[in-house]
Amino acid sequence: MRLCVLGATGRSGRRIVSGALERGHAVTALVRRDGGLVPHPRLVVRQVAFSELDALADAVRAHDAVINAAGYVADGPHFTALVGRVIAATAQGLGPGGRFWCFGGAALLDVPDGGGMGIDLPGVPRIYQAHRTNYDAVRATALDWSILCPGPMVAAPAAAALPGLVMSEDIWPVPRPAFTRFLPRLATSLAFKQAMPRLAISYEDAARVILDHLEPKGRFFCKRVGVALPAARERKASP
Repeated sequence: MRLCVLGATGRSGRRIVSGALERGHAVTALVRRDGGLVPHPRLVVRQVAFSELDALADAVRAHDAVINAAGYVADGPHFTALVGRVIAATAQGLGPGGRFWCFGGAALLDVPDGGGMGIDLPGVPRIYQAHRTNYDAVRATALDWSILCPGPMVAAPAAAALPGLVMSEDIWPVPRPAFTRFLPRLATSLAFKQAMPRLAISYEDAARVILDHLEPKGRFFCKRVGVALPAARERKASP
């Protein structure tokens, strides 16, 4: 496939680019500045002004899929403006049905059994409302989109993805404790926080999930994708 990766020099983007090349894909890496990506015969690095919608649309055109790893939720309005432009540019460049992957966060997933969206639970920082803004923007398009919604991401030991990941569509990838169905939403929020060690996947895990599901109208067609470690396994950040 011909893949276009935005934010290709970041922690997630680099893993996506290297993983895609290992699988035989042709990759166009869109960057705002040269980040020293390792040259490869199937890699084209293109500097683009991410602030210019038409330039972005032209850069993503003629690709089979676009993967956005650019932006940081901590940047607030700048983050949503950036991702909004990427979404609009992809819709313009690829047209209806264009395959698009981007990142959200675990709080963007729904609580099982009608518990609402995690982002609305008490105690969840308001900064993550930015993911809802991006979600609303992408689902207003005719793109074939998927949003990866992990917890905190860390570097994997020996750069290895972990087998046996648990994946879900639109809801938490971990069970909701039974007691939270009968107690205030504060208990559900506490349960969500306690689940974070299983939701902390690696950048390598994230890249593999995305690259394993590039096909159009596949399992995660217009879905938020939850990812968790196998039961009794936890990722720990590298020192």
